[in-house]
Amino acid sequence: MKSLRVFVLVLSASTFALGADPEFKGIVHSIEHTYGVHHTHIPFLGLAMFFARPAGVHGFQLAVFEGFQPPTDSSDIRRVVENSLGPGWYPFVRVQSKGKHDGETTLIYTYPCGNKLRMMIVNLEPSEAVVLKMELSEHAIEKWLKEPGEQADGHTSHHPRVEED
Repeated sequence: MKSLRVFVLVLSASTFALGADPEFKGIVHSIEHTYGVHHTHIPFLGLAMFFARPAGVHGFQLAVFEGFQPPTDSSDIRRVVENSLGPGWYPFVRVQSKGKHDGETTLIYTYPCGNKLRMMIVNLEPSEAVVLKMELSEHAIEKWLKEPGEQADGHTSHHPRVEED
């Protein structure tokens, strides 16, 4: 049993050490270089994702930048991200909320890859930035498209009909 635990730890550590794709690494390094911040190491993230991976999600990678000061013009970060992505990535969602102290920018790019969909999500807040990469299986995509509300909150949106007298 002890050797199994060691094997799982080595496997999860090597997966995250060697498994980062060039686009994810490129975005993380570009943000670090352009904005003078470093992403925070999250201990045991690989191990946690081994046990808590959502169904249909693969290749999960996460970088968190604490103390990030977002640019005043969101097109700056958009250029940094798009220059780091390879060909075949498409803008899916671009959202920016206005506010000097509480504005937020979210950029989502997709890359169709056979029966999977790769997603790169970049979220900027006044003091933090997050880069998330994941792959969704065809089944997970179909399930999400069929009932997006259920997938978002984990609850059914169908309620029993109440008859009035």
